[in-house]
Amino acid sequence: MILLKELQIKNFRSHSDSKIEFDTGINLIAGRNGAGKSSILEAILVSFYGLKPAGLRKNDLVRVNSSGYSLNLTFYLNGEKLTISRKSNGESILTGKEIVEGDSNITEWVERHICPAHVFTGAIYVRQGEIDSIIRDDESRERIIKQITRIEDYENAWKNLGTVIRMLEREKERLKEFLRQEEEIKRRKKEKEEEVAKAKSEIERLQDLEKRLSEELEGLKIRLKELEDYKTRLELLKKQENSQLQEIRGLEERLKGLEKQLEEANERIADLEKMTQEAEELRPKAERFLTLEKLLTEISLAIKELEKEEKKLAEKLAGINAQIKKAEEDSNRLEEVRRRIEELEKELVEFESSYKLLETLRAKIERLQSLKAKLDEKSLTPEKVEKLYSLLSKAREEEKEIDEKLKKLTAKKSSLKTRGKQLKKAVEELKSAEGSCPVCGRELDDEHRKKILVEYKEEMRKIVEELARAEEVEKTLKEKLEKIEKTLAKQEAVLKYKQMVEEINGLEEELSAHDIEKLTAESEEYKRIRERLDGLRGQQKVLLSSAGKLDELKNQRREIEELLKEIENKKQDLYKRVEEEDFKSLEELEKEVKRLREYHNRWLGLKDSAKRLEDEVKRREKLEREIAETKIDLDKANEELKAIRAQIDDLLEVYSENEHRRLNEEYLKKSKELSGLKSRLEILKESLQTAEKDLNFLKEQLAKMDEYKRKVDVFEKTAIPELTKIREKFRKYRNLIAESSMREVERYASEIFEELTEGKYSGIRLKKVTERGKEKLKVFVVYQGEEREIGFLSGGEIIALGLAFRLALSMFMIRGRIPLLILDEPTPFLDEERRRKLVDVTTNYLRKIPQVIIVSHDEELKDAADRVIFVDSQGGVSRVRYVEAQ
Repeated sequence: MILLKELQIKNFRSHSDSKIEFDTGINLIAGRNGAGKSSILEAILVSFYGLKPAGLRKNDLVRVNSSGYSLNLTFYLNGEKLTISRKSNGESILTGKEIVEGDSNITEWVERHICPAHVFTGAIYVRQGEIDSIIRDDESRERIIKQITRIEDYENAWKNLGTVIRMLEREKERLKEFLRQEEEIKRRKKEKEEEVAKAKSEIERLQDLEKRLSEELEGLKIRLKELEDYKTRLELLKKQENSQLQEIRGLEERLKGLEKQLEEANERIADLEKMTQEAEELRPKAERFLTLEKLLTEISLAIKELEKEEKKLAEKLAGINAQIKKAEEDSNRLEEVRRRIEELEKELVEFESSYKLLETLRAKIERLQSLKAKLDEKSLTPEKVEKLYSLLSKAREEEKEIDEKLKKLTAKKSSLKTRGKQLKKAVEELKSAEGSCPVCGRELDDEHRKKILVEYKEEMRKIVEELARAEEVEKTLKEKLEKIEKTLAKQEAVLKYKQMVEEINGLEEELSAHDIEKLTAESEEYKRIRERLDGLRGQQKVLLSSAGKLDELKNQRREIEELLKEIENKKQDLYKRVEEEDFKSLEELEKEVKRLREYHNRWLGLKDSAKRLEDEVKRREKLEREIAETKIDLDKANEELKAIRAQIDDLLEVYSENEHRRLNEEYLKKSKELSGLKSRLEILKESLQTAEKDLNFLKEQLAKMDEYKRKVDVFEKTAIPELTKIREKFRKYRNLIAESSMREVERYASEIFEELTEGKYSGIRLKKVTERGKEKLKVFVVYQGEEREIGFLSGGEIIALGLAFRLALSMFMIRGRIPLLILDEPTPFLDEERRRKLVDVTTNYLRKIPQVIIVSHDEELKDAADRVIFVDSQGGVSRVRYVEAQ
């Protein structure tokens, strides 16, 4: 026996993280379409059997924006607790007394210990629309019955045997058609043999001709190679001749250029000799210029630096004199400032205690002002806040009273509804009861039945009136509660204002013990005196610093005066150096330097003449050597040209261009003839290969003739007759299986239908009836010993018949009692009346099955359920919650 306990779903379909707990009895999974109800059933199926039996793909099951799903199904099997954990990445495990790992291993274990997948999906898992199909029409009913009992598989096997026999018949006719071509194939074989012999003879003749032409071409090729070598050597020598001529012309041009350069070098040497002599004459004056210019530069720069330093020291001396004067004045003011500081320090002590006290109270004063400002913003006073708080307290008390009343009303309504259901059920039982009374057990007669019915109906009327009154009271209480909730919505704000008022009262009481106005005035006077005192202390500090620097400033003034004397002495020393060079003043030295600068500049332009003269003489010597070498190279090149021309004359005696052209044309003609011959040979060889292939194919076809004759004989005498006999036997066996299955389903359905109709009908009959030339499976019910068509049944009885058939099919597949039943949307195609009937049937019969799981969006089924699991969708994510079953 199997019992589902708990299912945990993560990132599966629309479920992000859901936990579903199952119990014995009827478990209803309710919710709107698209909320994710059926996904729970898919998760159960995948947990047991993986993806294949469900016909699902992993990518269709993984929730959007998730990497993979995980399922954990806990269940009891014959009292043992087991858990199957499956993940989309293949990491799956079954835990219990034994541990099984891997998707395929778990599926194999489930099929072996619980039931095969097709039994689960046919017997335990009733898919949407199956009950409706059973009661809709004969054709739909027959299709469902054949599909679940697998009679359909036997019919398909019988049809497949017929297909095999027809295929063998077609193959036999194809082989016979081929055997009729035997004579034609023999004639074509003879023609191909003649064609092959003719092609081989022609190929031999052409191969002899090819050999002769190849030998002639080889002789021509040798002679052409010899002439080609002569031609190549001749062309090479002519290229060398041209190259040698270009070299000779180049040497002649080079010789002319070198001779011209030699002439120009001699002219430059003459000019440089004159310039070298002039440079020697100017050298003493240039050297005198450099000496005097250096002296002038050094003295001018030194005097300039000394004058610059002298100016800085003079400016610094003036500043120090000003500071000395100010320090003497600050020293005189210092005593007056000290006296005024002592006076103000005495005044400050008088107001210090008031200032310190006010500082300790300042935070409380500011807090009081802030709280009063917040109340003013809301137009509130302490009196108004107290009134609001009083109303709030009253509302809380009223809310508590109304909650208690509503709880009592809910309990009363629940009790009245339960009693109403009990009375309704008792009335129904009394109406159909016979023999003894189902209420008190005494003998039941019409008077007693009528009396109890009147009493029960009167009690039911009172219950309806009491429920109506309770509804009115509940409505009134809820209206009051709604108003109270509006008041309580302001609870947080009122409590905050109440706290503010209490804090204001405390602060005002604490501050009333002090004269705040007096403390404020004395505190302001304290701050004014302290500011003046701080200013005077700053002045004192500055005056002390200034007076303390007086001695230091006087020392600095003496040092600067000494430095100015030293600078004047250094300037006098520099003027003496000018006089030592026989110049009366610095200006006279400047005039002499200016006069000598012209001689120095001319000397600078001529000082490198001696070096340039030396370089030019060396260059002339080099040119003279190059001219001699070039003349030697020119004589050598003329000799080489004569030798090349002699070799050209020798080759022209043994090479003829006309003979070379004639032999080339003859070679091309014979090559073309040989190429055509080879092409003909290739075509003939290809034709020979094709003919030989065709000949081999024809030989193979003739060889297959005997084999095909044997196959035809086997088909006609053995295979087809035997398969026909087997098919006929299988047809009889199929009919026996179908008849046996129908009788078993009929038996189960009869028992269930009889129980559902409380014995009104004693059975169901399944019969094959021919209507309009077509065989149909018809259903009849047995009423008082007679068979009646199902049109005789009421709407509720039709629903009972559909449920009986579907449960019978489940019992047929699992061979007995149903331990677990899963119904997926059993009512979507039923009208309102039939849905109500199904609820009644479900309530009365399905409780005999240990565990039932129903998925539906119909409100009526809630009354039949022991446990209601509600599924809704929020932002595309399925949410699971539990509601109390009525």
